[in-house]
Amino acid sequence: MAPIRKLPRRLEATAWWRWLLLALALALTGCGRNPGEVVVYTSRDQLYAEPVLKAFERETGIRVQAVYDTGATKTVGLTNRLLAEKDHPQADVFWNSEVARTIVLKRAGVLAPYSSPQAKDIPQAYKDPQGYWTGFGARARVILYNTAMVS
Repeated sequence: MAPIRKLPRRLEATAWWRWLLLALALALTGCGRNPGEVVVYTSRDQLYAEPVLKAFERETGIRVQAVYDTGATKTVGLTNRLLAEKDHPQADVFWNSEVARTIVLKRAGVLAPYSSPQAKDIPQAYKDPQGYWTGFGARARVILYNTAMVS
């Protein structure tokens, strides 16, 4: 697969977005609402998610209907929406960056298991043992403090 030139260089250098594209394509098979369309709920900022979703549309011909969360609520808003829609799901894919909320969704029976062949090289430590989620990106949250001012 040739790199997509319109993606930021940082994305071209990694393969994570290709895994996401495959996950989107396979999620479509369970959709049933509108053939040729996939609904993606994402807490990623539109600035970063949109190039990936547009690349998916170009490569597959499948239309993406993206639902972004607000900056104030991020993953929490979409998690609550998914919980509310549990009996009548609207999303095919949930792309987020919050492990704790993903576990809440799993425990509530909102998620379906899926093991992507594209994720075979991702270490098991970054995957749910039952296949409900796969981590493909990480970020650190760090607290720094001045030990001279805080004991």
